[in-house]
Amino acid sequence: MTSMNRRTFGKLALGTASLLAAPTILTRNAWAQGKEIQVGIWGGAQGEYVRSSIVPQFEADFGCTVITEEGFTLANVEKMRATRSNPQFSVMFIDDVAIPIARDEGLIAELPLDQMPASEMLFDRFNFGGYGTGLAISVASLFHNTSVTPPDSYGDLWDPKWAGKIKLVSPKNTPSVFFLIVAAALKTGKPFSEAQYEIGNAFDKVAELKPNVLNIFDNGPVAVGEVAQGQADIGFLELSKYVYPYTAQGAPVTMSFPKEGSFAGNNSQVLVKDGPNQDLAVAFMNRMLESDVQKAFSEFALTAPPVAGIEFSEEASKYMVYPDTAMDSAGLFTPDWEFVNANRAAWTEELNGIFSV
Repeated sequence: MTSMNRRTFGKLALGTASLLAAPTILTRNAWAQGKEIQVGIWGGAQGEYVRSSIVPQFEADFGCTVITEEGFTLANVEKMRATRSNPQFSVMFIDDVAIPIARDEGLIAELPLDQMPASEMLFDRFNFGGYGTGLAISVASLFHNTSVTPPDSYGDLWDPKWAGKIKLVSPKNTPSVFFLIVAAALKTGKPFSEAQYEIGNAFDKVAELKPNVLNIFDNGPVAVGEVAQGQADIGFLELSKYVYPYTAQGAPVTMSFPKEGSFAGNNSQVLVKDGPNQDLAVAFMNRMLESDVQKAFSEFALTAPPVAGIEFSEEASKYMVYPDTAMDSAGLFTPDWEFVNANRAAWTEELNGIFSV
């Protein structure tokens, strides 16, 4: 019996040693080993940062594969629609404007926030009804050549002194909605929160700006470069993430913030309904919200993070409106996207008719 006990103990010890030699069994992320997800990311510099600086570390930590595909909001929504019956993507990056559309069409799932510990630091305003979170927050306002004294009020842009000196955002782009809200606010004297519902009655005000418009732009970075070169005095209007990288590099272009307020541009993430490997997808979304990731990403993109508790250098801070109390002080406004989406096609048609785009 003594001999048998020793042999049995030896086998058990050998088994224990084998277990210790197999680290993948004991690692906390063993469940993710070999899994794969596809993520629809942004194009441009932000997308390249996610691909080169965030994804590789996530893959190393989880022993998984993340396939990325660049796109923009409307294109990414179309990808989800096209693969609805057999989802290929697990996570999609879209702007907050499209979250109600994707939710109502059943393209995205409610987030299991209890499985996303980083979401505990998420500002409430960037939890979009439980169906998406913010990732990077820009400010949409005027941009101008630094040789120009910008107006204190949006209303000054209708002054004849700006004739032929303003580049106006295209109806194709989301900031065109912000322009319409500004026009409605100026006509009615109401704040943005109320004026957004008066856009349909403000197209006469919109038309009055036409003599001051040099041209229409749909490529933000190109327009910013042209204003920096003095081809126009003011851009009306664009997201700070397209402007401040030029400013930081010393180009003679920057942003200004009229007294009526500015707008929030919210790059966001959503969980594709029934997408592959949902557990890994949720882990990736959580990683995107982690403080160290958000700090580095915000400093690269010059955008504000959607989570609390991050400290930035004075140099970085001057390019972002952060934290949420600063957003309130700046009058940073987010439209009622469900109302906007229901009316945008008609508004775009009106804009095209006025500016012959």
